[in-house]
Amino acid sequence: MAPRGRSGFAGLDVARTLAVTARVLERSLDEMTLPQYRILSLVAGSPERAGHIASRAAVSRPSLTGILDGLVKKGWVRRHDVDDDRRGVTLEITASGRRALDRATAAVNARLEVILANVDGDERQTALDGLAALGRALELHLTRDRAADPAPVGGAAP
Repeated sequence: MAPRGRSGFAGLDVARTLAVTARVLERSLDEMTLPQYRILSLVAGSPERAGHIASRAAVSRPSLTGILDGLVKKGWVRRHDVDDDRRGVTLEITASGRRALDRATAAVNARLEVILANVDGDERQTALDGLAALGRALELHLTRDRAADPAPVGGAAP
């Protein structure tokens, strides 16, 4: 195991675990890529402007555009122009997109179940609690980044 740094965790082990986890979960997705899953899940929360989705997903506007093109082509997301803003676009999940997201989420959850079957109940719950805490920390981090710099990651403000 790698030595623990000042923050109390082995950074290389954690980074490697997150990278491998992302790859293993992506393999469980039949119909979409992990970036598409991430964006589709954000759009499913509520119709939002593309710039806000880019910021929440920590992707550049050009990257988001490419991902959205694929989601729109599959009929999973609709783009709507924003009144009074020539460049503004609001994103909305379609019924077909909701079904695809539900299938993908079930596949990801099933894969996590298989992985977590390798640890006992207490350690399993600790892992799940840790992931939930990491998710909250990431959301706060991205929210603070948006407040400090309202321009989406890698691009100009919408």
